[in-house]
Parts: sequence; C-alpha cells; structure tokens
Amino acid sequence: MQTTRSVPLFDARCSHCGAMFAHPSLGDAVYGELLLCSVDGRQHAIVEGFSAVPAQVAALLADDPHTALWPVLAALADPPAGASWSVALHCPHCGQPDPAFQEGARCGMAEVPVARFTRCATGDLAAQVARLVDSRR
Repeated sequence: MQTTRSVPLFDARCSHCGAMFAHPSLGDAVYGELLLCSVDGRQHAIVEGFSAVPAQVAALLADDPHTALWPVLAALADPPAGASWSVALHCPHCGQPDPAFQEGARCGMAEVPVARFTRCATGDLAAQVARLVDSRR
C-alpha cells in the first residue's frame, strides 16, 4: 500500500490575509479521490475513495441523498497533529478557508500522505457514521 503520492503544487492567494502560498492539487481529471486540508492549512492528505473504509462509508450513505460523502470521510480520517481535516483549502498563514484564487501557476511537487482511517477501523463504523450524520443535521 502506497503511503504518499507525488502531487503538483500550485499558487494560491488568501482572500482574508492576502498571503500567497503553494498548495497541492489532484486536478480536475481525478475521479474518486479528494485532497483534504488541515484547518490550519499546513497539512494535506489524499482520500482514495475506493479504498476499504471510504467504500464502506459510501455504501452506508448510499440511501442518504442529503449527506455528502467527503465531509464525513474528512471527519473519520486520522486527524493531523493538533488539527482536524477539512474538504476546503485553508490558508497556512491565517487558517481561513476560501482563497481568492487557487490552482494558479504550477510551482513544484510535494509528497502528500494518503489519508488513513485506523481510528475508525477499530470500532463500529456504521455507528460512527450515524453519529456524524446526526451531528451535521
């Protein structure tokens, strides 16, 4: 199992503090994967939607058209040190989401870890998903 992937970096600008920063991106042509960002904007992880836990969560949510899969997977993924995951890109300078622009000029490559789900794999996944869904309503 691959634990990191090489992903291109692109320029972005924060709409709140105005800082420029580089962020990894999987691009528009990717299917079944999503890049998570820590709420402090300093860490990223790739969720492979067809791997074991995400596929099980997708099956559990199949009959619930009102619950989005990716935010649930972000909540279930092993959290980054001192933060939590978000499906939105956050500024690594001020932590705010919603950049003024993202995926500007390509500016390098980064090794990005693949998200792990060891925390939720030890318990009742269906119950954990149900709790998350209930807390978001």
